[in-house]
Amino acid sequence: MLEEIYSSRKPVRFEQLDVSEIVLRHIPLGTDKAAVEAQFKAAPGAKIVEDSAAELVVRDNKGQAMLDPDARSVVMTFSFDAAGKLVKVAAVHLKNQ
Repeated sequence: MLEEIYSSRKPVRFEQLDVSEIVLRHIPLGTDKAAVEAQFKAAPGAKIVEDSAAELVVRDNKGQAMLDPDARSVVMTFSFDAAGKLVKVAAVHLKNQ
């Protein structure tokens, strides 16, 4: 999924591209929170930056800002209902400055 995002259109300057549809193709609504967490714990560049019962925020960095001319990130926010099922995804692909 992350490679699909990184190979899609690249953001320019401060542009943030909505890539929620790509994420939803790989992690459909209704997925258990534990399954979403497990997918990112196995990803080498991904880091869970916020974890609560209702929300999980994951950031994946490709390259290092200031050192890599093509450094980019994907920030994904997963929202869950009281049963721990995925109800919403907001994901953006952005260029690191």
